[in-house]
Amino acid sequence: MRRFHIPAAADGAHITLSGSDAKHIRTVLRMKTGDCIFLFDDEGLEYRGEITRIAPKGIGVRLLQKYASGSESATQITLAQAVLKDRKLDEIIRQATELGVAAIVPFLSHRSVSRPDTDRLVHRKRRWEKIAAESLKQCGRSRAPEIRPAESFSDMLENIRECPIRIAFWENESAPLSKPRIGIQEGGPRRIAVLVGPEGGFAESEIREAESAGFVNCSLGPRILKADTAAVAACALVQFLFGDMG
Repeated sequence: MRRFHIPAAADGAHITLSGSDAKHIRTVLRMKTGDCIFLFDDEGLEYRGEITRIAPKGIGVRLLQKYASGSESATQITLAQAVLKDRKLDEIIRQATELGVAAIVPFLSHRSVSRPDTDRLVHRKRRWEKIAAESLKQCGRSRAPEIRPAESFSDMLENIRECPIRIAFWENESAPLSKPRIGIQEGGPRRIAVLVGPEGGFAESEIREAESAGFVNCSLGPRILKADTAAVAACALVQFLFGDMG
């Protein structure tokens, strides 16, 4: 079911969809006056509306019903992901959004192959935010993940202390992820930081620094995963064990 993003609004309000959304409704979906349409905002609310006008300058919609979204996980996952080469992080952003990740923190690691300058990182952040917004329309979520500016490894560790549970997935660790290993309690906090490295893996010094910052090392199994595969597998595993996928 295709959904469209709007600012927060009240029942009975009349709104106008414009730009690419209006074009998609008019020329691709070929919707008509009187058709039912579904929308969402950034406050965790969804809407059922009725198309009242179709015109070149916009699509008129009357909002009939407002209700809370049931698609947001109570477990708030923050994915700290090393910057990767090419556009691999684009797909991670898309799939992390689908998996219900609450925030994504790109960082530059010792072994990061790609080391874009500040201007490129600003441009990439805008692209990542657009990718996340588009993914929302498909996956049924109502809140886009917060995508933070890229940071150094040390700054990322400092700024991620807001998460009481911190997990580093490392290829040299053999212990699997479990509730006893990370000390999670039933009914306890569900703000979890997930740390995934670059193509070449973490340097030993980075793992020791992460341990000092409260991270617990865990394995993703006996096989070596590509960095972009590892990020998606890690988020899915955490959501399954501690979130709403299990």
